[in-house]
Amino acid sequence: MVKMGQVKTYETKQGGLVIVYKVTPSEELFNTFYLVTFDDCISEQAWGLGSTETEALETAMREWDQKNGQDDNPFKEILGKQ
Repeated sequence: MVKMGQVKTYETKQGGLVIVYKVTPSEELFNTFYLVTFDDCISEQAWGLGSTETEALETAMREWDQKNGQDDNPFKEILGKQ
């Protein structure tokens, strides 16, 4: 069993949402982690995982840069707000 809950939601300049989820496995074999997604109002896609919210956002930022280039990176925008 896994417990997953939305921790934070950020609006971006592009009009989408960056959503941070906290995932807590019920078994002690796995640690709690954070999942970061981007919702462009059409679909929501996972971009990053990490042991902290910031680490998950940083992972998402790097993934976005690799796949989409560095322009209009919503995760970079959010990290700048923190």
